[in-house]
Amino acid sequence: MRLKKKKQATEEFCELMVVMPRLASEAKDLRTDRFHSFHESDARLNEANGLLEKASSMLELDNHSGAMELIEKAEALVPGHPKVLQLKLHSESTLLTMLESRLGNLEVAPFVKLPDEEILWLNLDDRTRFVLGKVDGQVSLDRLLSLLGMSRLELARILNQLLEEGVIAVSEQNPCSLK
Repeated sequence: MRLKKKKQATEEFCELMVVMPRLASEAKDLRTDRFHSFHESDARLNEANGLLEKASSMLELDNHSGAMELIEKAEALVPGHPKVLQLKLHSESTLLTMLESRLGNLEVAPFVKLPDEEILWLNLDDRTRFVLGKVDGQVSLDRLLSLLGMSRLELARILNQLLEEGVIAVSEQNPCSLK
């Protein structure tokens, strides 16, 4: 009986001698991975802080579009960071107000100025084409901003782009009733 226990203890000891170096190696790898992830996290935070400083400078100069690009890059690096969210909210709000004021009276229905043949040759992305397809001279800017299922800011940007490029027009003489 004693010999059997001794043999079993020897076998267990041998197994431990085989397993221990592997466990030690795995523990070392884990420590190294944590070390690198902390440094990567610090590097991302530092890069995001640099982007946010530049964005803040742009906001002071009322360059909200440029600031938004930097804020979105910072958000990709550190999602959910309070300073990113604060600057993003402030910039989006101001930018939306500016874009909507450029559009003018939101109760007016925009209409397409260009013939279909010319629109085919424009370099428009899918979202812009989708919005343009909804512009019919009957639906007000406000209804478009409410109904199309994209962010109000994105839609205001697209409508401003189409207006600036002369693809659509807005006429104060064509106010439409809300349906």
